[in-house]
Amino acid sequence: MKYLGIDYGEKRVGIAISDEEGRVAFPKTVLENNLNLKSNILDLCKEHNIDAVVIGESKNYKGEDNKINPEIISFKRELGAELKIPISLEPEFMTSMQVEKNFGKTEMLDASAASIILQTFMDKEKNRKEKIQKQKAEEEKKKDETKSEGGKINYDDFKKIEMKIGKILSAEPVAGSDKLYKLSVDFAEGEPRQILSGIAKFFPDSKILVGKKVAFVTNLEPKPLMGMQSNGMILAVKSEENLALMEVPDFIKEGSTLS
Repeated sequence: MKYLGIDYGEKRVGIAISDEEGRVAFPKTVLENNLNLKSNILDLCKEHNIDAVVIGESKNYKGEDNKINPEIISFKRELGAELKIPISLEPEFMTSMQVEKNFGKTEMLDASAASIILQTFMDKEKNRKEKIQKQKAEEEKKKDETKSEGGKINYDDFKKIEMKIGKILSAEPVAGSDKLYKLSVDFAEGEPRQILSGIAKFFPDSKILVGKKVAFVTNLEPKPLMGMQSNGMILAVKSEENLALMEVPDFIKEGSTLS
């Protein structure tokens, strides 16, 4: 998108024009603020195929309107009646003095001030669009994650899941919970893992679990439960009110990977 920037003054009006992509603003010319101003700007818009116009909105250091601002608003309205493209206001404060301080007082001072106004506007637009794109990308990601919960996942995602056989060394009720057992599970890792599992109501006698070789998901992030860390998830299947663990024969060694 190609922009035209305007620094509106009582006597002189600075004009800046952006590149075709609307990334960089360049000083273009300075016009006299007379009866021909509007027609001159319309000609520039036509000549350079301008897609949008940005006019500096004159503010003081408190962010309040300067005395020239009602005239700027009126000019914007008149220009909008002729142009069929967007016209925006960009608050500016002492841009001409900023240019004069940095580069001295030149014939193109007002045009340089217009380029600052325009560049500020385009940078804001770029940031706004990037933020919208980021939000859309995050929303699409959430949609994809939601779909994958009830639909198909690709093979690469499935390969990320690590499932191993673990031998349950002990199973103890967790104080304050009627659902959780604290399991100590051997995966042939040197030390057993602590895994908390909500299977207590299906196995009222925890001792029946000891010695079983069962499949677990072993690469989940540790999850805090009842003030303890759980470092895995037991695999089970539920049918109506019954639950069965995914057990394997005793000849399968602890730490064996499911594939």
